[in-house]
Amino acid sequence: MKKILMCVGWEVQSVKEDDQRKHPADLLLPGQKYWFFKHWPEDNLQIEVMDYKKMPLLSLIEKKVLHFHLFQSLRVLPKMKKYDLLIFFHSQIGLIPALFKSIFRIKTPLVLIDVEGLGRKNKWYVRPFIRKAISGIDQLFYLASIQKEDYQRYYPEIISKSAFLPLGIDLTRFSSNGAKEEDYIVSIGYQSSDFRDWKTLLKAYAQLKTKTRLLILGKEKFEPEEIGYEKVPEGVEFTGKKDLVTLNEITSKARFVVLPLPERRHAFAQMTLLGCMALGKGLIVSKVSSVTDYLKDKKEGILFEPYNPEDLAEKMQILLDNRELVKKMGKKAQLTVRKRFSEPLMAEKIKETLKIC
Repeated sequence: MKKILMCVGWEVQSVKEDDQRKHPADLLLPGQKYWFFKHWPEDNLQIEVMDYKKMPLLSLIEKKVLHFHLFQSLRVLPKMKKYDLLIFFHSQIGLIPALFKSIFRIKTPLVLIDVEGLGRKNKWYVRPFIRKAISGIDQLFYLASIQKEDYQRYYPEIISKSAFLPLGIDLTRFSSNGAKEEDYIVSIGYQSSDFRDWKTLLKAYAQLKTKTRLLILGKEKFEPEEIGYEKVPEGVEFTGKKDLVTLNEITSKARFVVLPLPERRHAFAQMTLLGCMALGKGLIVSKVSSVTDYLKDKKEGILFEPYNPEDLAEKMQILLDNRELVKKMGKKAQLTVRKRFSEPLMAEKIKETLKIC
């Protein structure tokens, strides 16, 4: 029996039965392997999950000061020798255990799935610590190819132990069920302007001559600083944060989806992107590093220049005027997700790379 510890940077809920309102990674079901491990057929695996528990003051310190999930990392350290494999989803969790493994020469293989680019804040004074931690990493996966460029620049010693891992989603969670189109555009994201470029979206929408509404799916309002203290145009509506089922229902009925993303040299927004593609929706997305591995311009969707409201407005008007183009790209996007970005494919890539089963 091989014992695997899987550490993730979000809360996982233990439930008695599957809940379609949540992503599989958010649920722990009795008698079933966690998340993508269920696609590994071997019976000799024991998966233990350590999730992230929010503690009001400590979580604030981690986010604003440390930029690491320090307290979750410390929970792992006494247990490291008890497992045959350690997997960390987020470098913010895995770097401290990797450093500990390197210093104390712990033999348990350690795998890091890097979302943030080896630490969210790539400061010069952090790099010596990360370089030492790298010697404790046996395999690293990155979710956006731009991350490899930064490895080559700052941490070339990790290149030989790294591989691109296309994120995969559970396709059974995403079905349009023949939803009838309604006259609105959707933009998804409950995040702040750190992860959504709301200002550019609103400026673009204000330029359109249309009665088609713009639904901001996930937020109840914009804070003034998120939109550069600009006025919210008429026609913009807010839905608040929704569960996955409701989110998919609203998205399925939209004319198309706009994801206004800022440029970041790490992986983010791919789950939202892939979900919309799986629903067969036409997409307009910022041409940023986290997207271009998953969507090709004028194939699965349309890319626009980041921070350019005029370019975005032009692309939105194209889709408003051409329903057939929207449908064509939506079908192509749906096919691409099924062929390249499913959860079983992600599971197989991890398994083949690690060669542990």
